[in-house]
Amino acid sequence: MVTFVEVLRTIAIFLLVFSSAFYFRHLEKIRRKGKLSSFEFTVYIIIQIAYGLFAISLLISVFFI
Repeated sequence: MVTFVEVLRTIAIFLLVFSSAFYFRHLEKIRRKGKLSSFEFTVYIIIQIAYGLFAISLLISVFFI
C-alpha cells in the first residue's frame, strides 16, 4: 500500500512539473510579445520560486537523506 501511494505521489509531481513547464513557456511567449497582466506576472514568479524550491528539496533528499 505504501508503494502504491509513493507511485501516485511521483505521478502527481511529474504531472505538476510537466504542466507548469508548458504554462511557463506560454508565459515566456506572452512576455516577449508584450507586458504580462498582474495575475500572469504573479503566476510567472510563483512558478520560478516553485522550481527553485523543488530543486533544493531534490538536492537535500539526494545528498542528505
